[in-house]
Amino acid sequence: MPSELIKLWFTVALAIVLAAATVAVYRVPAGEARVASSDAGALLFQAQGCGGCHTIAGVAEFASIGPELTNLREAAGERVAGMSAMAYVTQSIREPQAFTVQGFGADLMPTFELSDAEVESLVAFLLAER
Repeated sequence: MPSELIKLWFTVALAIVLAAATVAVYRVPAGEARVASSDAGALLFQAQGCGGCHTIAGVAEFASIGPELTNLREAAGERVAGMSAMAYVTQSIREPQAFTVQGFGADLMPTFELSDAEVESLVAFLLAER
C-alpha cells in the first residue's frame, strides 16, 4: 500500500511539473517583440486543451462540446455584422461569453489567462488556411 501511495504522489507531482513547464514555454516576457505565429498558436491550442472541446480537421477530430473550428476563417467574419474575423475570434478568446454559437451553451467556454502574444498566435492558428 505505501509503495502505491508513493507512485501516486510521484505521478501527480510529475504531472504538475510538466503542466507548469508547458505553460512557462508559451509565456512571452513583457517588453519583448511579439510576432503572431500560427505554429505557436497550434502548440498553444494543444497545450491549453482546446482540442478537448473543439474539432479542427487534422488537429483535433473527436471533440463535440464546443463549436467545430475547421472553417472558422470563413465563418467568423460573418458572425457579427461589421466585425472582422480576426476581431471576432480575438474577442471570443478574451471574453468567451461575448458570443454564443447556436447549439452551444453560453457558459461552456472557460476564460483563459493568456498574454497578448498568446492570443495573437492562437488567432493566427485558428484563422490559418486549411
